[in-house]
Amino acid sequence: MRNITLENITQAVIEHGDQGKTHPRLYEIYASLIRHLHAFVQEVNLTEQELSLLRDFIIRADRYTKEIPNGEIHMLLDVLGISELVVLLHNNSSTATESNVEGPVYVADAPERNMGDRLGIDPDGNTLFLSGRVLDRNNKPIANALVDVWQSNSKGLYDLQEASQPKGNFRGRFRTNSDGSYAFETVVPIGYTIPSSGPCGDLLRLLGRHTLRAGHIHFKLSAAGYIPLTTQIHIDGDPHLDSDTTFAVRSAILKLQKHEAPDKLNAYNQSKPFYTAEFDFVLQPSDEQTDAA
Repeated sequence: MRNITLENITQAVIEHGDQGKTHPRLYEIYASLIRHLHAFVQEVNLTEQELSLLRDFIIRADRYTKEIPNGEIHMLLDVLGISELVVLLHNNSSTATESNVEGPVYVADAPERNMGDRLGIDPDGNTLFLSGRVLDRNNKPIANALVDVWQSNSKGLYDLQEASQPKGNFRGRFRTNSDGSYAFETVVPIGYTIPSSGPCGDLLRLLGRHTLRAGHIHFKLSAAGYIPLTTQIHIDGDPHLDSDTTFAVRSAILKLQKHEAPDKLNAYNQSKPFYTAEFDFVLQPSDEQTDAA
């Protein structure tokens, strides 16, 4: 492969190898990526100094684990809008609950909890009783669906970020009742700053972008015969619903109802004002799933 020039280097890189004979889909992605990357480099006339800065940024992002273990690369894809874009490309059902990004703080095997249990410990938080149903697209209940929930506390911190929180705090897995219902007690999550002391934070500051997420609760739902759903519901009235730094706010908005009357406080065994909200999830049958790969 001699006499490489500005005109032929892109095609030379694409054709180096078996050109998709071993892994056709990988080659399709690779070839397109090379074309776009090479076009980008030429469009912006990237300098060697700028390329060196890019290398340093990628190395730092790969090694940075101070605030969320292994979360920096995940956050980078989120703040560039790539994570949400991929979700949008494949969220092709208009009759099921919208899917959304998982984020970098999901933990598998969260504590199993009983219906109505409190999700975490946070004496300073505003109590929220959240309930609803898991349904099919004909409004029929889905019994024994797994509802996996995780969220930050009232200070905007997850258990992975704060040593004072017990492991599994504000995480839990529930099974729906025969009528598809779920219910648990938690606190109202607030918007928070994504971990920003690493290279992702540096990038956002250099671009004049803020690091704030709107308040939200994450969910993973699964049931036999249905496509698993990963989503998040955002809190109505949050000041960053229209400027979330991961571009993850869509139409799933949770409207809270505040209660402070004495009879309501007594009925819910609360000593201070609290909130209730309802949200139903609709799952898509697995026999309608299309595989784009």
